[in-house]
Amino acid sequence: MQPILSVEDIPMKITPRTLATTLFATLSASICLGLCNQAAAFTDSELQQKMQQLVAQKAKADQPGFTVIVRKGPQVMLRGGYGLADLETATPMRPDSNLRLASQTKQFTAMAVLQLVQAGKIKLEHKVGEVLTDYPAVGRDITIKQLLTHSSGIPNLSRMPEFRDNKAKDATLPELLALFSSQPLQFAPGSRFGYSNSNYVLLTAIIEAASKQTYADYLQQHVFQPLGMKNTGYDVASDIVPNRAKGYEQTATGFRNADVISMTRPQGAGGLRSTVDDLNLWDQALYTTKLLPQELLQQSFVKHPGADGKPLPYGYGWMSADLAELETHEHSGGIDGFSSYIIRVPSQQVYVAVLANSSYFDSYTMAVKLAAIAVGKPMEPTPVTLPEATLWAITGNYSFDDGTERLITLEQGVLICQTKEGARQQLTPSADGKLYLEDDTSYLTLGKISKGKAALELVVRGFGTFPAKRLQ
Repeated sequence: MQPILSVEDIPMKITPRTLATTLFATLSASICLGLCNQAAAFTDSELQQKMQQLVAQKAKADQPGFTVIVRKGPQVMLRGGYGLADLETATPMRPDSNLRLASQTKQFTAMAVLQLVQAGKIKLEHKVGEVLTDYPAVGRDITIKQLLTHSSGIPNLSRMPEFRDNKAKDATLPELLALFSSQPLQFAPGSRFGYSNSNYVLLTAIIEAASKQTYADYLQQHVFQPLGMKNTGYDVASDIVPNRAKGYEQTATGFRNADVISMTRPQGAGGLRSTVDDLNLWDQALYTTKLLPQELLQQSFVKHPGADGKPLPYGYGWMSADLAELETHEHSGGIDGFSSYIIRVPSQQVYVAVLANSSYFDSYTMAVKLAAIAVGKPMEPTPVTLPEATLWAITGNYSFDDGTERLITLEQGVLICQTKEGARQQLTPSADGKLYLEDDTSYLTLGKISKGKAALELVVRGFGTFPAKRLQ
């Protein structure tokens, strides 16, 4: 299972797997991955070697690829481009290849909003109707803060048929607002969390109204240029962009070019492009006052209370989790032909960005595992050999409380876990008493064995612990 931090941009593929993973965005609690107590200390050289081994396992020279950067403090521990940026011309992915950021855009939109707050042009408590005077009555009382934290109740335009059926067509910002501005709210503003790209499209309009600039021009002048982010900007198809990567989708017979989406549509919810080098500059600036005073900036990473006083899981453009008992700030991104994941560990000044030019690529697992290595807690189970009777006791068909069904079999002495959808993963028994899922950050815990049958629980990072019921 690949937990992510947001419902992805356009299009959203609804499968049991994606449905389960998007629920990560509804939880505020995080968990340690059972690797927190590793006592082994590694040299920087050993950690870098582990990183290189991890990316090498996923790099395919003849397939769409990815770029990655890992920084700890001032040191860049890993930087590279892997696979192909263009399948038709067999152009290799470069470390400085330019890829779409999708929902990573939201952290920049939030920065623009906070800068305008600092400048006194808007307030977080301002209502939409105070800034956009002609906005329809149904959403006029929503606050800017509620938009930032996805607690407005506005339905997600990315899931609307009118949006998805016309995604290849250009659209103006007023046309996009019209798709949702008169729609009934899904819940009372501030009452709960509900991830919606509409929130950040509406924030785009607020930024433009308050700054008297276009969204793209504002970010160039107030964020990208001050930080020297020369390869970052709003993605415009007609622009000449050095080292631009093409996006791909995977099918049963291979890869194909991703569906066309007009980049006029994502706006401040997902319209930017960048490189991992520029993103590294961005992260380093978040420890300074170059863009914003730290007192205001740190509100981006806080779980703000909702109307009931309980913390919402989303800050301003970021979500908070943890890794090996260290606080993290994270976000995922997905748009036709591209996927990405960013994770930062402020206490260690660790930053990991993975940008891929295919929608299927598991950027989440790679980014989290690279971050774990960087903080000296690699997600590497210590394999142990279990008695054959225990292995057989683990086998069976299970229904877990997260809604998934998994069949566990024993094949030539190896435990294989297979989902109802057919995905197969090897289970590795570890010295810490857990069964680790191959190429994943999740694991199973082994409970009491009674009458030759084992009790199991599934533990998913940031999602929770889910007991299993044996179906046979």
